[in-house]
Amino acid sequence: MTKRIIAGALASLALAGAAQAQGQTPPLEGPAAVAAAAAAAPDDASLARMRLRPRVVSETTLRSRAGRDYRIQLSIPQGPPPEGGFPVIYVLDGDAWFATAAEIARQREWSRLPPAVVVGVGYPGTAFLDGERRSFDFTPAGVKDPEFEGAALGGADQFLSFLTGELKPWVRHRLRGEPGPQALFGHSLGGVFVLHAALGAPDSFDAFIAASPSMRLFDRQVWKEADAFAARPRRGGPRLLVTVGALESHPAAAFVDDYRRWYRAHPEALGGQDLEAVLAQTFPDDPAYDKTADTRALTERLAALGARASFVEFPGEEHTAAAVNALNRAVPFALRPAG
Repeated sequence: MTKRIIAGALASLALAGAAQAQGQTPPLEGPAAVAAAAAAAPDDASLARMRLRPRVVSETTLRSRAGRDYRIQLSIPQGPPPEGGFPVIYVLDGDAWFATAAEIARQREWSRLPPAVVVGVGYPGTAFLDGERRSFDFTPAGVKDPEFEGAALGGADQFLSFLTGELKPWVRHRLRGEPGPQALFGHSLGGVFVLHAALGAPDSFDAFIAASPSMRLFDRQVWKEADAFAARPRRGGPRLLVTVGALESHPAAAFVDDYRRWYRAHPEALGGQDLEAVLAQTFPDDPAYDKTADTRALTERLAALGARASFVEFPGEEHTAAAVNALNRAVPFALRPAG
């Protein structure tokens, strides 16, 4: 051990001597290096002037009062908050969409929108989407659907309570000052949850983005939510963006071929089933159903009921890919002043 310490010291002296011989400053180590880095870091005034601020990205596991663990990812701009506080965008299915949302927030900051905090709300593990956990968290009480046979459902109100009563204060504690406007983004089944929150608790967030909500699940639950919203004497006016990909109900042949090639390369994933039967089940193309028209009609009804609701369709996009388009619209929607 002593020999290793002496050898290391001699090596450091040799490197320092060589650097000095070449007219260079020897590298700093230990506490001196930390102090030098701190001294070189930009101060608040410099950070506030930056067109694109550096960010601190971190993640932790947060256990809810109900005993459920969540993987929370944070992207926080360095430096002082803008006037009114840092806007905060909460992204459901954070395991899938946090990185994309954080990068879009950086791009939009470069394009002169205010620096925003991005919070990914996901689940421990390595899954792109955790089907079991999201099925419970994103679904209102009392729903059922053959597609979710055997799954635990109905935790939406409990999950919303976690977001507003536990996660929001936890995030606020990690910011400098009070946060600015706070937005909630969810895609697919997450979009169903966002609509549930927007219509049932319109004051829970300042803006809601429901991307590609699953319109026909649970006996058209989203329309039932709209009926309940209409029946409330004091509805509020949630600020809501609803989006959909134009090819969600009728996927392109090239997209189906992507799956066909993948299954041919991974036949074990078929579980002994016929390939074409699996594809027909994965992409049930009902010629009589138009998801774009259905989603637009829901948005128009909510707008007529007093919601500040707008609708965007993404031509040429299928269901999953449309989430990226939706995030690119969601970030400026959340950051621009309400109009």
